[in-house]
Amino acid sequence: MKAKLDNNQIKAAELAIPAAGIIPEIAVVRNVRLSYQQDADGKRTEKVEAVRYDCIDPDSYASFTVKVETNRPVITKEELDAAEDAVCIAIPVDKVTIRPYAIEYGMAKVSIVAPMVTLANN
Repeated sequence: MKAKLDNNQIKAAELAIPAAGIIPEIAVVRNVRLSYQQDADGKRTEKVEAVRYDCIDPDSYASFTVKVETNRPVITKEELDAAEDAVCIAIPVDKVTIRPYAIEYGMAKVSIVAPMVTLANN
C-alpha cells in the first residue's frame, strides 16, 4: 500500500472537506456555464460533461462556483438572463465535497463539486 503522507507532504487531491458550514444551502445564481469534453487531441467536442453555476451567498455576498457533473443545467443562461427576479438554487451541502487544487501563500484554490442542484423557491 502506498503511503498518502510522505516526508510531511500529501497530494492536494487527497485533501477533501465537507461543504456544510462553508457554503450556503441556498445560493443566488449569477451565471451558468457549460463545460465540454475534449477529444484525444485536446480539442473541444460538443458533448457537455459538467455545468458550472457561479453563485453568491445571500448572507455574506461571497462568490463561489459549484460544478455539477451533468449534461443538463437546471436553468439555462438565456433563462437566467431573462429572469426578472434573482434565481436561487438549492445545494445539498451534506453531499458536496470541497478539494484544493492549488495551495500557495497560505491560501487554497478549491473545486466545489455537487452531485446535483435544484431550483429553489424564491
